[in-house]
Amino acid sequence: MKHALALFVLALLAGAASSFSIDSYYTHATVLPNGDLEVQESMNFTLEQAYSEGFRSIRKEDFGTLDNIVIRSVKVNGAAVPYVKQLNEGKAEIVWQRTYEGANAVELDYVLKDRAQLYDDFAKICFEHYGANWAVPATAFQSRMTLPEAARGKDMHYEVYSAKKGSVNVDDLSIVISISNVPSGNYVGGCYLYDKAALSTTNRVNGSALQILKDERKAYGSQETLAPEEPGSITLCCLPLALLLGAVAALRFAQDRKIPKLPESILPPDNEEPAVVSALVRNEVSNKGLVAATILDLINRNILDIVELEKKGREASATIERERTILMLKKRPAGLKPYENAVIDMIFSEGRKEADLDQMAADFDRIKTKAEAENTTIAKNVKIFGDEVDGILKAKGVLGLKNKAQAKMAGVVMLAVFGAFLACAVFGTAPAWFMGYIASGNWFEVGGTLLSFIILIPAIAYLAIHYFRPSVPDAMRNEYAKWDAFARAVSSSRLKEYPPSSAVIWGGILVYATALEMTDKVKKHFSELDTLTANRLQKLDTVRTSSYTFYTAAWAVHNLGTYGSRSGPSGGHGGFSSASSGGWSGGGGGFSGGSSGGGGFR
Repeated sequence: MKHALALFVLALLAGAASSFSIDSYYTHATVLPNGDLEVQESMNFTLEQAYSEGFRSIRKEDFGTLDNIVIRSVKVNGAAVPYVKQLNEGKAEIVWQRTYEGANAVELDYVLKDRAQLYDDFAKICFEHYGANWAVPATAFQSRMTLPEAARGKDMHYEVYSAKKGSVNVDDLSIVISISNVPSGNYVGGCYLYDKAALSTTNRVNGSALQILKDERKAYGSQETLAPEEPGSITLCCLPLALLLGAVAALRFAQDRKIPKLPESILPPDNEEPAVVSALVRNEVSNKGLVAATILDLINRNILDIVELEKKGREASATIERERTILMLKKRPAGLKPYENAVIDMIFSEGRKEADLDQMAADFDRIKTKAEAENTTIAKNVKIFGDEVDGILKAKGVLGLKNKAQAKMAGVVMLAVFGAFLACAVFGTAPAWFMGYIASGNWFEVGGTLLSFIILIPAIAYLAIHYFRPSVPDAMRNEYAKWDAFARAVSSSRLKEYPPSSAVIWGGILVYATALEMTDKVKKHFSELDTLTANRLQKLDTVRTSSYTFYTAAWAVHNLGTYGSRSGPSGGHGGFSSASSGGWSGGGGGFSGGSSGGGGFR
């Protein structure tokens, strides 16, 4: 008790005698691949008077010989000042020979040569960040120990030695220690173990660095600050999912095999309604394409006639640019289908026998309100046409396929967003866990993980391919196969280069190809139909649906970003593996038993 009281009185007297204070003390040490230690220190002092010199002393365990200290620069208040390095009672001193009354911002930049040691299992470096021989407390203290880039993703272990406990966290490849109001006489040291392959040195030590660290933790009652994360089970998570997806993929494959793959044929296999063919082959029905196909069919049957006025482009170009498309009503026989009559009424309103599609589109485009557009003959007949098409699809049992492709595309947006985050989570975690299984000899998890991915990857790939294929009702597999053979033949032909007037030559071939939107030249000549057949309310609905899909996906991203990561900067392992660990000891570690650095003014 008497000795403790005496030490307390001496500390008070030392503090009273000191005429400077440490406002902040920041040090950043970086371990180089060759085992050298780069140190940058920034110390802010307040001096009640100017001294002859200030000094930073380094304990003998941290430098070996004076030649191992290479000083790069010494600055005070931002300006370089004269300095020397010297030995004093076994410790090294970096002495700056200029001080000022009041604020003194001291910056030291030096290298300690060949500091890291190579053990049998790890590379190890110990360093005293803050010496016990500072005569006054430090209001704020922080140190960073940055390990080599080659240690990234590997196991790392550290131990902090300090009588006063602060906070410690891992920031990427740096271990950061922070303490407020470090009392005089308190040292702050750290020992760091990292991957031995990241160190190239002849400074070798036989033995296990990790076992030494474990023994010290046990001896000094270390408090755990960074616990190794036990790998979870990939097998229990992924293998059931892989088996389920594998079974679904196998079922889809068996169903796909039931759809015959027929040879390509340019001849339409049947006299089917173009709307049904489009729904079956494309899972999509376009009013514009169907109106164009209907016009071509009427031209082929000599009910309509067409005049295509074209102008050639530049001499060097083979491009043909349409100038005007004029349709003429030659006759109107009885027995036309309702949707055919709707097309004739839409184009030849008020008893006209001739129609200029360009002029019709220009007139219709000048209508600015939806209400006015819906009152026109064009809009009314487009609605009749659409209703008739829906009736045909419903009677054939394929109405549900009309917008299937659009629904799938909306699903793709959602799957792409969630799939990206899921892939990041899996591929960001699985490799580290898998290596942990190998390191621990957990061959059940190793085998289960490999089996999971062997099943998952091809199953997901096949299901993705199947997803983008048209949906085909079981009862219409053979019919789909025939029209699929026709569509493939059209795709490999030059039919897309022929204009609408060629309908009298190609007949039904061009009609069905147009319904499938595989005729580029027809689409170019009938481009006005995009204006005439596009219901403005439908356009608004499409925008709204797309916006809703995007909003939903964006909200999902927001939620995953907010709740998907639950570890803050101090909760993770930074750039190291999940097997890394750290601790905080109140003493020991080769710091308390040896000399200690510090500094001061004189």
